[in-house]
Amino acid sequence: MKPTKSPHRRRLLTKIFLSVFLLVPILVGSFPVFPGSGKGVLIPQQVARDISQCARSLLDALGKDQREKIHFVATPGSKGTEALSTWTYFPGERPGLKLNEMTAQERVLAQRLVRSGLSDTGQLKWNAIVALEDVLRMMSAASNRSGKPDPSRDPGLYTFAIFGEPGANAPWGWRVEGHHISIKFLLDGNQVLSSTPAFLGAAPTVPLMGPNTGTELLDEEEDLALTLMRAFTAEQKEIAIQKSGLPRDVVTGPGHPGAPDALGIRLDQLDPSQKILLDALIDSHLAILNSSIEQAEKSRITDASLDEIRFAWWGPLDKEMRHAYRIQGPTFVVELVRTAGDPGHVHIVRRDPDRDLDDSPLLQHLQQAHGE
Repeated sequence: MKPTKSPHRRRLLTKIFLSVFLLVPILVGSFPVFPGSGKGVLIPQQVARDISQCARSLLDALGKDQREKIHFVATPGSKGTEALSTWTYFPGERPGLKLNEMTAQERVLAQRLVRSGLSDTGQLKWNAIVALEDVLRMMSAASNRSGKPDPSRDPGLYTFAIFGEPGANAPWGWRVEGHHISIKFLLDGNQVLSSTPAFLGAAPTVPLMGPNTGTELLDEEEDLALTLMRAFTAEQKEIAIQKSGLPRDVVTGPGHPGAPDALGIRLDQLDPSQKILLDALIDSHLAILNSSIEQAEKSRITDASLDEIRFAWWGPLDKEMRHAYRIQGPTFVVELVRTAGDPGHVHIVRRDPDRDLDDSPLLQHLQQAHGE
């Protein structure tokens, strides 16, 4: 004879069953697993709504011809949305709507869209990099025999694009890109499916003319790395410093997705104070993001195997001379390359090989799900 279950036990089992029954769809819906280990990171619903509302406000303010330029209406991954997965940080034309094709009020709305995905720090860096185009324009005129500036040095050439329907029950995204800038986000509900490839650059890193004369840009990302290197013992430097040639530029730039060979010193080879410095360095690269997105992306890094994170350095320990470093873990790659010394020229790229929008399991999933 089987023992009967007590009412208390039946209620407990019922609660467990309902909890699992309700939780599974939430997890499956909130974390769609793509081929490989790529998945979205969760942000608060209100933050996701704010981002989509900023995109919708910009679209609603534009005229028909402008909307046709900026809005790629198909769901990302479909035919016609290839501009989301192609990128460059060189001057030149891009698909989308340029700042110089917007009215002053439309530019305000474009800035709000940028601000929705970035932090105060990120917004300041974005605007400072754009402002450097005026400095480069003045420098090009001064160095040109004719005195005419380089027409490609123009802050009005930064270009916005929106993909899919903001806030719809399907993936959608936006991108702003121009010389030394590539910022993009792909969202689905309250998930950030991707925020990479992300690129920031500065030339000169310290402008010697214009309204921002003397303002150092992208300095924290270099200073923290140098502080970490100088904190290493001689034995640790032997592991961290690479004897191979100094990279001419970032290795994982446009057309070079995926994870490079892991090099350098591992996190588990550092003492506690050095681990704090490396953690602060990683934070400095995520700090451009809206705090909710930053925390979600940082959790993705820390939830993976921390001991597999490596730090590698190339070149002299001198901020004014050419050097490079790479931080790499199971879910991310960050590179910084100082391609020239005085007046300074720095490139920074952040990658997530499983979720990059130029080639990754995520992109392949989108193309299979929504492509023709």
